Amino acid sequence: MVALNAPTRRPESNFDEVCEYSQRRVDYLDLTANRLTSGHFLDLAQEGLELPWDFVATPAGGAEPSSAASHFALTFDRLLSDTAFVEDVRDMLRALEDAYQNPVDIEFAANLRGDRGYRIHLLQCRPLQVQGAEGFRVPEVQIDPQDRLLQARGAVIGPSRIVPVSRFIYVVPSRYAELPWTQRYEVARLLGRLNQTVRQDGEIVMVLGPGRWGTESPDLGVPVHFAEINRAAVLCEIVTMRENLVPDVSLGTHFLNELIEMNVLYLALFPQQQQNELNERFFLESPNRLLDAVPQAVRWQDVVRVVDPKDVLPADRCAVLLADAGKQEATVFIGEGSFNVR
Repeated sequence: MVALNAPTRRPESNFDEVCEYSQRRVDYLDLTANRLTSGHFLDLAQEGLELPWDFVATPAGGAEPSSAASHFALTFDRLLSDTAFVEDVRDMLRALEDAYQNPVDIEFAANLRGDRGYRIHLLQCRPLQVQGAEGFRVPEVQIDPQDRLLQARGAVIGPSRIVPVSRFIYVVPSRYAELPWTQRYEVARLLGRLNQTVRQDGEIVMVLGPGRWGTESPDLGVPVHFAEINRAAVLCEIVTMRENLVPDVSLGTHFLNELIEMNVLYLALFPQQQQNELNERFFLESPNRLLDAVPQAVRWQDVVRVVDPKDVLPADRCAVLLADAGKQEATVFIGEGSFNVR
């Protein structure tokens, strides 16, 4: 994944981690066998093919990418830093967004030529029209800092809204980070069972957890399938995993179309950045209703917390989510019970 506003930023702390998480297998046309096939890209490098390896792969210790003994990974570093590729893609997306009057999702191919030039082929273009995004005016609300449960700025995807939150499902980042990989998959399946208990009659459930939702690698987040969180109204990624790995946010890309179709709001919380904060005490010290929903989940009570605001707030108060997609900010706060606008 490449962020067009910061194309060279990476979450890994060293080259060994870059190698661990980089793509290894590639699809290619085998002209001899006349078929589409796939294999490890190092096997192609060893065949001595005239491909621009120096633009797509990064070697360790100065070795040549085509060397069988070299230790290198697919990074596309020089393509991103030494050419106008990123700028061209930005211009293309901007032109398409202006034409469709909506953000767009595209698929493309890029052919690198022998002179290190390239040609971009646009294959598909889909406008990202969000249901209910028009006509909603975000109200001005004065929020006492002591009533703020969460504040996120920098990544809000979905229509602006103000809604009361009836339940939080919180995967505790510090406890999740201590789990071995196999148990992280068990947590994902537990969330699927919790998802089945969510009523679909207007109940607003917000799911929060560390790293990327829907990742294939439990080292980068919670490896859920969309069917295991599809009844949530709000999905929040807390951008933290462990001391030497802070994964980039997914921006909902693992199931972007599903989020749009089901009108799920996505937001990212960056704990280390200004104007981002999480009142974790509220989630850790409030009663945990996990066993009410899934009685067999005793061993996971310290990892997954199910918090109903009504258990700790007066009858005339409720938890409120105020999301402003235009300003790219979202706040969850304790407000008056009259907040019922969606």
